[in-house]
Amino acid sequence: MRNKKIEGFSTAEYFPSQPSCQIPNLDFLFRQFLGERDFGTFVEIGANDGTSCSNTWGLSERGWTGYMVEPMAESALACRKNHMEHPLVSIHQCAIGSLDDVTLEFAVAGMLTTANPNLEAEYVTTEWATPFMTNDKIGIQSKKLDTFLAEIGIEENFDVLVVDVEGFESQVFAGFSLSLWRPKMLIVELVDTHPDLKSTSKIDARLGRSILSTGYTIVYKDYINTVFIRDDVWEIAFRSE
Repeated sequence: MRNKKIEGFSTAEYFPSQPSCQIPNLDFLFRQFLGERDFGTFVEIGANDGTSCSNTWGLSERGWTGYMVEPMAESALACRKNHMEHPLVSIHQCAIGSLDDVTLEFAVAGMLTTANPNLEAEYVTTEWATPFMTNDKIGIQSKKLDTFLAEIGIEENFDVLVVDVEGFESQVFAGFSLSLWRPKMLIVELVDTHPDLKSTSKIDARLGRSILSTGYTIVYKDYINTVFIRDDVWEIAFRSE
């Protein structure tokens, strides 16, 4: 999405971020709600190359266990190379959708690669997105997020789930039992307030409302990313002594 890059890099961060990290105070949010610790588990859907605009790099650097999902072969390969120094991070080349064993057609567009045809059409006519667009399409078999999590044997109540799939977020959540898995923190790309993107704004707004109704609180939001914290984790962070 446009304006993903946030200038500035602090080597003093406990969870060190990439210069292109999407959320400027992400280190603070991790420390505030998850604590300063060198263990934990995260899942990232839409990992890209593992560094560009990454919201999980600092967790990897701290030695957390990570499962990074990226459908595009070239990006998945780059992600593996970029995480060679993180032995507990694994990269999985597959597509996540609302159903198992369905072929999803992706419009190849670099960081803007999408399986949402409505967003693809909007990108084609949006000035800052047009240079990324190609005529290439690729079909990839899908699996539900529930299926993927069961396959990797992750435990319920894991720490962080990131979903950044260019307009396909609602489909990912359609195949995900949030009330069962209950990750402590969610970082979701929701563009309901993005000034340039309208094709998914209503469905993104409804997805955000649905997450809140499942027992989460928003602790950060801009027109690209929304950070949710599970209510009991929020209560612990702000409890009166």
